Amino acid sequence: MPSPRRSLSGPVVALLLIGGCGEGHFEPVEPHPFDPPALYRVWWSEVETCTETRGPFDRVRWYEAEEIRNGGTGDCHVGAWQPPHSIYIDSDYLHYRAGVKHEMVHELLQRRDHDTSLFLACAGI
Repeated sequence: MPSPRRSLSGPVVALLLIGGCGEGHFEPVEPHPFDPPALYRVWWSEVETCTETRGPFDRVRWYEAEEIRNGGTGDCHVGAWQPPHSIYIDSDYLHYRAGVKHEMVHELLQRRDHDTSLFLACAGI
């Protein structure tokens, strides 16, 4: 049986993603560093082109977490960006293109908020 989190619909995942990486406090559960797959470099290039912003991919520190909780609500999230250069991804969503690219937008723009249409244009959420 698939994980309940894997069966979330697109709009629900989008809400969780946006809530998890913005201004709120997040708590990654059992985070550990991981080497991003080669596909992440492809996605990074796409996000750089879309945002018209360049940044070194290798400065990002990637972390896989068992889950990512909002410290205020206890809700779980797909990913989270921590300034200046850390990205946390829930282990169930390591290959979720829109979620990973969303966190890349945060990294390239160096912004915690979502006050730009680039999140939708460049990540789809």
